[in-house]
Amino acid sequence: MMTETIVLATPMLAAGWSLLYLLLGGGLGGAVLIFLGLKVLGR
Repeated sequence: MMTETIVLATPMLAAGWSLLYLLLGGGLGGAVLIFLGLKVLGR
């Protein structure tokens, strides 16, 4: 059960960091790079 929660939460966490980056004035390319990088690390 705990593993399923972690697997399901990883894409949401990656999207959250990307959104935070955009809100703080970062560019779209950087946000996509952060999203993809965190998604790969969360595999």
